[in-house]
Amino acid sequence: MSFQIVDPADLDTGRGPHPAASPFEKRVGEAIGITAFGLYQVELPAGEETVPHDHRDDGAEDAYAVLRGDGWVVVDGQETPVGPGQYIAVTVESSRYLRAGRDGLAFVAVCASPPA
Repeated sequence: MSFQIVDPADLDTGRGPHPAASPFEKRVGEAIGITAFGLYQVELPAGEETVPHDHRDDGAEDAYAVLRGDGWVVVDGQETPVGPGQYIAVTVESSRYLRAGRDGLAFVAVCASPPA
């Protein structure tokens, strides 16, 4: 097959292999056969958060694209509000997590190690 399409609504929710895996993620990359990077859709209910983590050990880079809802990205203890249409990148050494606001927070997470 030359392409794959998946609707995240059809995917099970649960923890994947990422260090910050949460019970609220949908492993989109796995479902469409992507192996070069991690691709997840995370749907946090109001007040829930992802696992605080950094990537000092594996050198992976994270990027997030907020789809809907509201919340905060917390980087090295500093809270910054985020909302739909925003993209977030966090340096490898910084501790980070996302927390949903009163409307929940849905975002896409991409995780990959830079080429050697």
